[in-house]
Amino acid sequence: MSNPSYYRPSFDILAPLYDLGICIIGLLFGGEKNLRGSAIEALNPVPECRVLEICCGTATLSLMAAEKGAEAYGIDISRGMLNVAWEKAQRQKAELRLVRSDVLSIPFKEKAFDGVIASMGLHEIPFDAVRTIFKEVKRVLKDDGRFVIFDYYKGEGFAGFIQNIFFIFAEHEPAREFIKADLQKELRDAGFKKFQRRLLAGGVLQVISVTS
Repeated sequence: MSNPSYYRPSFDILAPLYDLGICIIGLLFGGEKNLRGSAIEALNPVPECRVLEICCGTATLSLMAAEKGAEAYGIDISRGMLNVAWEKAQRQKAELRLVRSDVLSIPFKEKAFDGVIASMGLHEIPFDAVRTIFKEVKRVLKDDGRFVIFDYYKGEGFAGFIQNIFFIFAEHEPAREFIKADLQKELRDAGFKKFQRRLLAGGVLQVISVTS
């Protein structure tokens, strides 16, 4: 499989350190577990439902869904991230199905999932491609299935100032595109409804929930 244009080899290289880095950063905002727990709460997985995490990285949210009894799947383009995810699943003795795939073409049939979640991955992808991803998510969700996004929000005041500094050193142009986008409109245009947003971490992170 050829790598898409948004693929960066650094994700493979840094994969073994990714969870540690996220844990340290999460301490500044009340703890990673609490932040990601807000996303899982919005998804509300129940036993035997089918959940897909796109851009899953090390599959932290997939594993959290599996702990609640969901049939959990994760897809990512980074082989290094998926290797770490597989090791985590083995340590936790969790049943997790991982697929290396370009998220612009999700390799599952229509209406295959009760829920889809994206955690801190969409901002890595140019926004024109994110629009395609929204359509793909809509395709694989069952009627009234839920799509949850946990990602950056454009902060204001002091939190926004810190976010701007962080973006200068740690993020690329797609992240700046992402926080400027009108996600409510974009998701509505992709066919989603019942938009809800919750701001976290002083307003620099958001959890969005919509239904198909």
